[in-house]
Amino acid sequence: MGDKYMIKKSTYDLKPGMVLAKDVGSLTSGAILVSKNTVLNKKIIERIFGHRINHVFIYSEEDMISEIDNKLEVKYEILADKMEDVFIDIKIGKKIILNEINEELDDLVDEILENDNILGRMRELEEKDDYTFNHSLNVSMLSTMLGKWIGYSQKQIKQLALTGLFHDIGKLKIPDNIINKPGKLTDAEFAKMKQHSIYSYNILNETIGISNNVAMGALQHHEREDGSGYPLGLKGSEIHEYAKVIAVCDIYDAITSNRVYRTKVSPFFAAEILSGEGFTFLEPKFTRVFLDKIAEFYVGCTVLLSNGDKGQIIYIHPQACTKAIVKVGDEFIDFLKPQEIEIVDIIK
Repeated sequence: MGDKYMIKKSTYDLKPGMVLAKDVGSLTSGAILVSKNTVLNKKIIERIFGHRINHVFIYSEEDMISEIDNKLEVKYEILADKMEDVFIDIKIGKKIILNEINEELDDLVDEILENDNILGRMRELEEKDDYTFNHSLNVSMLSTMLGKWIGYSQKQIKQLALTGLFHDIGKLKIPDNIINKPGKLTDAEFAKMKQHSIYSYNILNETIGISNNVAMGALQHHEREDGSGYPLGLKGSEIHEYAKVIAVCDIYDAITSNRVYRTKVSPFFAAEILSGEGFTFLEPKFTRVFLDKIAEFYVGCTVLLSNGDKGQIIYIHPQACTKAIVKVGDEFIDFLKPQEIEIVDIIK
């Protein structure tokens, strides 16, 4: 891509989603601070600004983004920037203005639906400092994919994406000392935490442009098939279908992400948990589709094993989608058979 596609931009005018057209170097040492083709987010912009760099070069034309292999990241950062403002507004008691994020969400949904490796690309996205914020974006993207896999219409998928984006918005009404508590919640604290889905419903129900389907999906995403969930103790067909989709994605992302009270588990261990809960607590057909489809993405991935070795997934057993065959050097390890080691993470 030549210089004709670059423009010189003041650091004061940089925005999340812009893409660097040249490396940004330190004014003192000359070391590269941020590499060419990096998608800017608020942290990176603050870093550039902190080094007293006055100007950088970015790609100038929107259609040039199509020549860069990070369109998902671009659209993610633009939506994340908008959503950060929404979270701040809710925190101080303002209402959601849906028109402020609709276009950005539509763009991200379109990119996800066109992307054949959403899980691989999601791993490349930079996590935000706020777990609830990061989790909401992840659940929205996973729900979009699951909606596609189960054959939902474009309208339904967009509603699912909205539900995922706002399913935990009510947590902004829960005291920070409960949300960020590193240890186990007391009974009183957990009772307060369980109110978040009701708060989410109330916020969404007051938002112009949000359908009742979206609000109900947020309200019921902690309900369980056997009636053991909350806040209403609904079971089976009483639970809104969107809530059932969100529940699968919510649990998967929650246990594969770092939390203040525990570290993340490997995607394969998470799949084992989902597989175990899928026929008691979760909608079996949605859980099965989700597990089967995400397993397809893992073939070819590099994994870290509990003994420190790295290997490549070469096969997923179709009859047991949580079990892989991993090639380490010239050795093949079949995790369908009992092993003394396990897959602890997918690293690329």
